[in-house]
This record gives sequence, structure tokens and C-alpha cells, in this order.
Amino acid sequence: MKLVNRFQLTALASGLAVVLSSSVSALEMTQIGEIQIGQGEGYAEMLRYHAQSQSLVVTASETGTVERISVATPSAPSMMAPFDLDGGDVTAVAVHGDLIAASIKMKPADAPGMVKLFNQDGSLLATYETGALPDNIAFSPDGRYLLTANEGEPSDDYSVDPEGGFTLIDLAAGADNATVTQISLAEFDVPAGARIVKPGQSFAADAEPEYVTFSADGKTAYATIQENNAIAVIDVANKEVRDIVGLGYKNVSRTSHDMSNKDNGINMKRWPVLMMYQPDAIATYEINGATYLVTANEGDAKDYDGFSEETRVADLVLDRTTFPNADELQKPENLGRLKTTTTMGDTDGDGDHDLVYAYGGRSFSIWSEQGTLVFDSGNAFEYLIANRSPEVFNANGGSDEMDDRSDDKGPEPEALAVGSVDGRTYAFIGMERNNAIFAYDVTLPSDPHLAGYMMPSANHNSPEGLEFISAEDSPTGKPLLAIAYEMTGTVAIYQID
Repeated sequence: MKLVNRFQLTALASGLAVVLSSSVSALEMTQIGEIQIGQGEGYAEMLRYHAQSQSLVVTASETGTVERISVATPSAPSMMAPFDLDGGDVTAVAVHGDLIAASIKMKPADAPGMVKLFNQDGSLLATYETGALPDNIAFSPDGRYLLTANEGEPSDDYSVDPEGGFTLIDLAAGADNATVTQISLAEFDVPAGARIVKPGQSFAADAEPEYVTFSADGKTAYATIQENNAIAVIDVANKEVRDIVGLGYKNVSRTSHDMSNKDNGINMKRWPVLMMYQPDAIATYEINGATYLVTANEGDAKDYDGFSEETRVADLVLDRTTFPNADELQKPENLGRLKTTTTMGDTDGDGDHDLVYAYGGRSFSIWSEQGTLVFDSGNAFEYLIANRSPEVFNANGGSDEMDDRSDDKGPEPEALAVGSVDGRTYAFIGMERNNAIFAYDVTLPSDPHLAGYMMPSANHNSPEGLEFISAEDSPTGKPLLAIAYEMTGTVAIYQID
């Protein structure tokens, strides 16, 4: 780690470029190894590090396996024998000690999913039933519990929409005698700052839990409920959801963003828009005994044959009092191309839209354990990419599609990892579409600073899973960052200096 000149790093606050303090420590992320699992999508999605065997376990839904990669020599990773899931559609993987767990979704949409638990040699120890579509899985820090986020997505025709919820697996009595508890959201109504997307649905049916994480003491778990713009707080000992926290909406009318893919390039402007945070990945860390939540605010809409909330601002009827310049706003080179929702914005019920909402925060955020916003990176991702890598600004997987995602969710921050380097805590955030990786020093939660920025080589596209490997667990004695790239079926290992 080295100190950088105060003019080397910039960030954004309130829409204006600001200079970071000269005391900010920069991280260099240098690729030292890579490997191809398969050609194209579905071979490298979520991944975790198994310290005992110095290997990465990687989900491959295309083959229905958990792939294993030896990184004992990170500069020359090699494939190991995979864990066979009998063709199961694997969604995520978790690791603790010599245990490796995989979550698997089944068909049809309302079919229960499952968790398969293996030892490090690949022997199947147990199989547990979950709710519909377990989309993510995590071990508690002490390894006693496994928790899945059961997304419960509807069928494409929306004739079936299972409830979202959670499955808590208590391994205290051993894998063969585990206690499995299905945790429901049925008693909850939609909280302030969250939403029900499909009119007439209960919150439980409409909710689609996405990603789970535990607090450091293992007593509490947190789960993003992405489409609904909320976080669930789970009491682990009592095996119940304690609270649903609505994340609210951020007014970006004073912060510049590019919201059109028909404006001939990079045009960061201020627009009268409210952004839903809608986080995908979530992680926790602890500072001075307090727990903080970090979220990657990707955004997502419900868009099915049987029901779709998606439309564009050009297709809305805008309230002329709120938007006296509606005709100008709705031009394609302005706000007209922005994807928005038909289900929110008519605040007075008169049939026109008084507010315009956008999917995702185009940012990462830090929240208190009560769900209070402590920090949001605003438009820093777009601003920094525009200045450092303009050829991939809001790109859709390649420089030849620069600006293609400006009308949707911008850079789409999706993947996330948190780790400690030399006594300081860092968050690493991956942009799904343009591939950029950011590192922020989040040691002071209310005042994070950009610490690193990296664009992967052309071999890699769409970072889906990030895994931080501490210096203590690393085969090199230096901290590493492992990234699974969904669209190219590749995994790359980066050394952090």
C-alpha cells in the first residue's frame, strides 16, 4: 500500500468533483492469474475461497456443478474435480471450515429448492429443502447456521408467484440432525420506503429476497429484497424476521447522471428523478463495536410476459404542473429513453405521473444496522468511468456499446466484497456491465474514500462474484481478490498492494 498525491484521486459529492485528502491510501489491484472454466455464460458466477485447500469454489449453472480451482499457486490456477450436483441449477455457494454448501433452484417456479452440503473432499453430507428459488446462501461466522434467500420468482406468465422468504439450517447437532426452519414474510406489510410492485399482491408474494449476510457475532442476518427496495433483518436465535426496512428513494435532481443512450455520448446532467436503491449484494463489517451494511445498488424491475412494470419516460403522461417542460424532458436525447415504472409516481391518483422513478442507485451505500443511510457514493462511478475509461462509459459489455446502458441502470454495481488490509477496511464493488472494479476505504463509514480503480483485461466480462482473500489466508501471504466473470466463463486472481 502506498500514499498517493492528492491530485491523483477524485470522487464526487453533490454532483461536484472534490479532491481527496493526501492521506488516502491507494490500493493497486494487479492480475496475477486467470483460468477459463467454460466458453460463455453460465460457467463462472458466484465464488468463495476455501482456505484449507487453497482453492476457489465456483458455481456453474450451465453444467450443474460447483467447479473447484486450485490457487495454491495463484499465478497458475488449475482445475480440480468438481462437485456434481446431478445437473441441478446451482445459484450460490458458501464455505466454512471443511464444509461447502450449494443452493439449487428447481422447476416449476413454486417448487422447493434445496441445499446440498459437502465436505472438502466432495462427499455429500446432507440435502435440505428450502423455499422456492434459493438465490443466495451464507454460513454464519461460527459455521453453526446456513441461511438462504428464497427469491420466489413468479412463472413467466405470472400464473404462479410463490412467496419469498428464507431457510435457516441449524447444524449444531451435526449435518445429519440439522434443524431446518422456513422463515416467512407473511406477517409483514410493505414498509415506508419500500414498495409492492405488482398491484394487488401481498408483500410476501411480491417480495424477492436476493442476497444474505450475517453480522460478525452471527446473531443477526440481513437480506436484500431487491425489486422491493428493502432489507430484511433476521433474528437468528429466534428464527424469524425481526424487521423489514424500506430504503427510500434518493432525489438526484442536484446530481448529474447520463440517462439517455440516444444523446451521442457522455452527457452527465441533472434530471428530476428519484432513484430506487434496489441493492443486489450486501456485506457487513464492524467498526468500534457497531455493525454497518454495505450494498451494491444495482436495480431491477419485474418484467414478465404475464406482468411488466417497465416503460419509458417518453410513454408516461407527465403532470404539467410538476413538469412544465415535459415535452422537452421526454425527448429521447433527454429523459425520454429512461426506463421507469408504471406502478409508482401518480401521487394524487389523477392518472398522470407527478414523480419519475429510476431503477437502481448507480452507487454503493453504507447503512447502519437499523437501516439509516450513512453514506452513498452518488454519481462517483459514472463520473470516474467517464474521466478514466470513457470508452466503456455505461457500456453493455464492450467499448463498442458505450453509453448503451445509460437509459437503464448505468454502470449497474452488482458484485461486492469487504476485507481488511493493513488494519483498514475496504469495500470492493464490481460493475456488471462495463466491468470496472472500484475499491473504497470504508474504515470511517460516514466518510469513505476511493482507494483503487481497475479495468480487467479483454479476456473478462461481467463480474458476477467477488471474493476477498485476506493476507492471513492467502497462499502468497498478500491479500488477493478473486473475481468470477459471468459472460466469459473466466476467473481471475488479483494481488492487492
